[in-house]
Amino acid sequence: MDKQATPDYLAYLVRLWREGEGVWRSTLENPHTGERQAFADVEALLGFLREQTDEPAPNWADDWGNFGE
Repeated sequence: MDKQATPDYLAYLVRLWREGEGVWRSTLENPHTGERQAFADVEALLGFLREQTDEPAPNWADDWGNFGE
């Protein structure tokens, strides 16, 4: 996405479904254009949304470097 043209408003229809042993798949649909994008997992979906909003990924590590374990 062009960093100079980052919009102030985004709208998507989000569809999520579980496949197999708990793997979540998703699609986003732009209601204005009908364009759809598919994602293999939730991390890919969140990465796309972060990219669209110029948001950095959160640092989930605690003070000891553990990631919610």
